[in-house]
Amino acid sequence: MDKTSTTVTWPSKLKIGAKSKKDPHVKVIGHVDNVKKAKEMILDKLDARSSRVTLKMDVPHTEHSHVIGKGGCTIKKVMEETGCHIHFPDSNLSGTSEKSNQVSIAGEPAGVESARRKIRALLPIVLSFELPKTGVARPNPDVNSAPIQRLIQTYSISVQARTRPRGQSTVISVRGNQQNVTGLKYGITGLMQHVTGQIGATLPVTCNLEVAPQHHQVLSKMVRHIQQQTAAQITMSQPQQQMTSPESHYNAVGSVDSVIIARQQLTEYLPLVLMCDMKDTVASENVRPLETMERNDVFISIRPKPKQATKSVIIKSVEGNVISMSLMPLKT
Repeated sequence: MDKTSTTVTWPSKLKIGAKSKKDPHVKVIGHVDNVKKAKEMILDKLDARSSRVTLKMDVPHTEHSHVIGKGGCTIKKVMEETGCHIHFPDSNLSGTSEKSNQVSIAGEPAGVESARRKIRALLPIVLSFELPKTGVARPNPDVNSAPIQRLIQTYSISVQARTRPRGQSTVISVRGNQQNVTGLKYGITGLMQHVTGQIGATLPVTCNLEVAPQHHQVLSKMVRHIQQQTAAQITMSQPQQQMTSPESHYNAVGSVDSVIIARQQLTEYLPLVLMCDMKDTVASENVRPLETMERNDVFISIRPKPKQATKSVIIKSVEGNVISMSLMPLKT
C-alpha cells in the first residue's frame, strides 16, 4: 500500500458479510505506525455494509415466478434500477410441500425501499364477479369478442370467464396489477356494463390475499377495523387438509373501490424485517431501543457480533410502517 509504505496481502476470496465459519484475514506488514494507518484505511474501505441494509418482505410464493419474469428479466430490471440484490427462497425450487413467502432485498436504504415498492407494484390483483341470473339461458361472454378485446387492450387487463356447474352463475375474473389499479377499475366497470347491457351497472366483486399461517394473528385483529374503514366484507378461508400449501386466503367482497382498498390495507399489516450493522463506536446514550420502539411502533434487537467491531440490528414492524423503519438505521 503506497500511501502507508506497507505490504498488504488480501485473501484469495473475500465476500463482505459472507456467512462462513472461518473469517478471512488481511495481512499487513510494515512499521507499527504505518500498519495502524493501513488498518484504518482497510477497515474504512471494507465498511461497505455500514450503510447497507437487508429487508425481508412477505410475497405469496405462488406469485414469485410472476415477479421474477421470464428468464429473470423482470427482477433483473428492478435490481438494475434500484442497485439492490433481490433473493427468492431456494427451498421453493425443490419439491417440498413447505414453501416460503419471504423475499430478501439488500442494498442502500433508499434503493431497498424503492425495490420493495416496485415488487408490490408488480404483484397481480384479480377481481371476480358473478353474472346475474336472468332466468333465461344465455351463452357465456366471449372474451375474444371485439368489445371485450377493446377493454383488454385499452386498460391492460386480462379477462377469463369460468363456467360453473349447472344452476350456478358464471364467474368472470379480471386480472391487473398494483401499478395499474386505475386501469383495472375502469376495465372491470366497462366489462360489467358490457355483459349486463346496462350503462352504469355495478356488481359486487371478490378479491383474495394469500397469507402465510404465522401472520394470521396480526391480520385477524385488524379485519374488523378494515371492514369499518372500507365497507368491504372480509372472511378467511382455511386450506383443506389434502392441500400441500398451508396458506390461507383473506377474501374481500364489496364494490370495486372498497375491495381494492381493503386488499391494500391488509397488505399494510404484512410483516417487514429490516437488518443492518451498527458500529461499536456509536455511543450508548445515542441508542435507546425502548424509547425508539415506543415512538416508532417497531421492535428492535441489538446484539454484538463475535470478533467484529459491529453490532447486529434487527428491526421488525409492518409494511404500513415502512417509513419509520427505513429511518431507523440512520438514527442508530
